[in-house]
Amino acid sequence: MRIITSLMSCLLALAGCNEKPSVTTIHHSSANGVDTLFSKTTLREGVATFECFASESGQCHYRVYTERCPAAAPGENPAACERTTLEDFVLAPGKTHEIRGLPDSYRECVAQQAVDGRCPS
Repeated sequence: MRIITSLMSCLLALAGCNEKPSVTTIHHSSANGVDTLFSKTTLREGVATFECFASESGQCHYRVYTERCPAAAPGENPAACERTTLEDFVLAPGKTHEIRGLPDSYRECVAQQAVDGRCPS
């Protein structure tokens, strides 16, 4: 039986049935047992997929950005990081959004309300 299982695994892998590596981020908050925000982002092969599952406001508000933080000299406080917004968008629960070609160092934040100014750290 082990030989058959191993053979089937090899054949499926050759046929392209193996899942590609990915990174998944979950944002979840709740109050009194009720989801106030539930969102998932998956990055696979350079494509980021954003999914909104629940939001108390009825919408998940996203900001995708990069951040550049200058190195601080010894003994000095670090300077503020410079953020560059790549995309802002809103999703209703059950909806998804894809972005291709994001830099490896991209970051994201998601909230129940529009993100004005800076994302929470």
